[in-house]
Amino acid sequence: MNNHEVIADFSRRWNGTFVWMFMENLNRDVLVKITGIEEHSTKIATINVQSKEYGNLVINFGSDTTNLKFKYPPVGVFQHKTDALVFLRRPQRQWRRGICSDNSTLQYTHRLITGKTVGWSFEELQAAFDKKVLTLDDALQGLAKRQLRSAALNNNFSLVLSPNTDPRDHLLLHWQDPIARVSEKTGKVTKIINPNYKSIMGRVYDNLQ
Repeated sequence: MNNHEVIADFSRRWNGTFVWMFMENLNRDVLVKITGIEEHSTKIATINVQSKEYGNLVINFGSDTTNLKFKYPPVGVFQHKTDALVFLRRPQRQWRRGICSDNSTLQYTHRLITGKTVGWSFEELQAAFDKKVLTLDDALQGLAKRQLRSAALNNNFSLVLSPNTDPRDHLLLHWQDPIARVSEKTGKVTKIINPNYKSIMGRVYDNLQ
């Protein structure tokens, strides 16, 4: 391929995606978003990237592209500020070489209930890599004080303040599926919504401790 074709191929695969970039002066990887690639009179091309910490940066296409690393966050439910989010992969769309909505899903666990959508920000994606979850007690306290709208728990469960049920109950979700209502005070199941979980609900509750 000539330079123009190489640049076009890189843009198709990488432009608009999130990647990790090794910064030698910091001796660590930094999460960046590739915002464009441009032809250059004295180089093959330059790549424009954006970092939350360091703003807009320009790197040389060629040897510097080896500093770009494509890796996924772990799949599953995690806490980001006041909400539980879930990261999933779309294996059929792997021709996109950075993290983006073409090959990944980043959503609130309660999106199907509240309609709330994720903005694909640096903070949200970094939280996916960090994958923090809460204990059941911490989740119940945060929801009771209305410091949280939803809470990520172990094993891809989450608790959500339900807008359509008794305020003493929260919704318990597995991934993004509502499976039960639980007591606001104790976290114990008050009603099973998904009958497929009826036989294992005792073990589910044990896994949230």
